Amino acid sequence: MVLLAAAVATGPARSASPAAEAPAAGGFRVPPPARTILKNGLTLLVLERHAVPLVEIELLIKAGSAADPAGKEGLASLTARMLKRGTRTRPAQQFAQEVEFVGGTLESSATRDATLVQGEFASRDVEVGLNLLADMVQNPAFGEEDLSREKRLVLADLASGLDDPAEVADDAYMAWLLGAHPYGRPVAGYTRSVPGLTRGDVAAYAEARLVPNNAILAIVGDLGAAQAAQRVDKYFGAWKRRALVEAKLPDPAPVRGRKVLLVDKPDATQSQIRFGNLGMRRGDPDYLPALVANTVLGGGFTSWLVDEVRVKRGLTYGIRSRFDALRFAGAFVVSTFSRNASVGETIKVSLDQIRRLRAGQVPAEDLDKARNYRAGQYPLRIEAPDALAAEIVGVELYGLEPDYINQYQKRVRGVGLDAVKRVAARYVPLDDLAIVVIGPASQLKESLAPLGPVTVRPIDAATGPY
Repeated sequence: MVLLAAAVATGPARSASPAAEAPAAGGFRVPPPARTILKNGLTLLVLERHAVPLVEIELLIKAGSAADPAGKEGLASLTARMLKRGTRTRPAQQFAQEVEFVGGTLESSATRDATLVQGEFASRDVEVGLNLLADMVQNPAFGEEDLSREKRLVLADLASGLDDPAEVADDAYMAWLLGAHPYGRPVAGYTRSVPGLTRGDVAAYAEARLVPNNAILAIVGDLGAAQAAQRVDKYFGAWKRRALVEAKLPDPAPVRGRKVLLVDKPDATQSQIRFGNLGMRRGDPDYLPALVANTVLGGGFTSWLVDEVRVKRGLTYGIRSRFDALRFAGAFVVSTFSRNASVGETIKVSLDQIRRLRAGQVPAEDLDKARNYRAGQYPLRIEAPDALAAEIVGVELYGLEPDYINQYQKRVRGVGLDAVKRVAARYVPLDDLAIVVIGPASQLKESLAPLGPVTVRPIDAATGPY
């Protein structure tokens, strides 16, 4: 699952080359993007970056798979795929050729929270890119033949995904944890829901959701803010705003006690393991303290989970923990794999590390290492223009504080032991757990029983609904 996690200061644009500027006191600083709201409600964010003659464009629609109607799971994802398959003015082949002719890229996809169109063009061709992107979202063709082809491709992807136990485990965990909540559904949908999706469904979804007053357009690169605003108004100004139903999801219920989903894969010699509980929404004020706490636990190669489970005991080649923080809720999960005979021990040792964290038994050296790692990696993580574009659109999507980017390092370095202990006790589960194991049920069911009631499912039914 890809997550947008971003915000940036707003205000008048300043030219910057590169975008990250070093202030006198050290660290780094990103100039605020120029922010404009068009008459139709489209929010435009422009961050000038003139070192390289490229422009990154990211259009975010504030609706993703969580907005799929019941029984039509996969609709947002299919709609996003169809945006690349031509418009009413450009057949699919012509559209692709026009993008390729200037050496640009335009890709569209959906996440649980959003529909995204991402492009990159040479600065001399930015008007071509904006023209094409505007055509994608304002005049999609949604041809029947292309729709049938995309549905077959989605179904093929879903079928091939069953051969990847890690992918199955990720989707199965969200479904097992969240049940009927919209975040618990696979973004691509189910094999039973995708065949029934129609052109009318796709067109209705686009009509209701792909509207300018539900969108953010970020432009990062070699283009002046005033110039960008003029060109965006030229190509997107006629995009009609529409009344919107406020996107608001119900609060999911946390798991109480422990429950185990055992997904039967009889030929597996090692088992995929996921366990955790609800986490936090991305806009939660405790997000950065939780990020530091998780870095100590399982967010890096020198974390406790790696040291205890992989290095000292050799129970796995890889283990991590993470917060999947979304717009309205989120999940905490420990992810790993192990030999079938070691599944129980792997979970036990992992829970021992969670117990340490919740008790606040964090050496000063480990806390310093986690803070320095997060603070030091952040400028590198957002250095690429596409990453910076993704970061700045989060100011609208997640409602983060305006100067989030520039305050990130200071706030991470200011996380203390009390904050780590507080967020660990609140968000890192120990006794209340949703547990998913992908492996041979005949070998694992008895050994998993002490963890909680065990539900066995075949792998083709792993992702629910529950």
